[in-house]
Amino acid sequence: MSSTEVVCLEKSQIDAASEILARAFNDDPIFRYFAREQEQARINAIKLLALTALRYSQSYNHIYTTTNDLKGVAVWIPPGEFPLNDFRLLQLGLYALPFQLRLSRLRQMMSLFLTIEKHHKHDIPQPHWYLFMLGISPAYQRQGIGTLLLQPILKQADSEGLPCYLETSTEGGVRFYQRLGFEVVRTVGLPEDNLKFWTMKRPRGS
Repeated sequence: MSSTEVVCLEKSQIDAASEILARAFNDDPIFRYFAREQEQARINAIKLLALTALRYSQSYNHIYTTTNDLKGVAVWIPPGEFPLNDFRLLQLGLYALPFQLRLSRLRQMMSLFLTIEKHHKHDIPQPHWYLFMLGISPAYQRQGIGTLLLQPILKQADSEGLPCYLETSTEGGVRFYQRLGFEVVRTVGLPEDNLKFWTMKRPRGS
């Protein structure tokens, strides 16, 4: 761990970063439900979503990865930049996402996106740092990389006296973020195949 340093992602690394995020979220229960059953089709769908998120966030310069080998990626949206610009997301590639999903579940997916955004607005109306995506390459998981990648913004948020916010769809994710000072704001049960997601907030100055 001592030799691993955190740096800002370069624009030339976006494609490689999207591959890492796609592999990291391959077993995510929400993606497994909405994406096509074949593994490669699911990875392609996640990669498209990750590419869109990375392109959208690049201008803020708060995407973090590791030096040399990219072991993981943390994508942050800075205070004052939420809600996200849906039109810009579509322009950057999100328009193609429906073609990568199960057509019978598109309406449910749109409903989920709207539900997540609604809770986000309600949970934390004040300025905050938003963790858009965090993914670690499967080969480097459970080695402290995720914690390391989050440190630059967690420290900055503490110095600024600002809270942080995120959503996660696994109980393992909940436990991981709790160790970093995040608290569960709400647990949302979805009718689709017993899916859940949790919204979490790290109070200012944690």
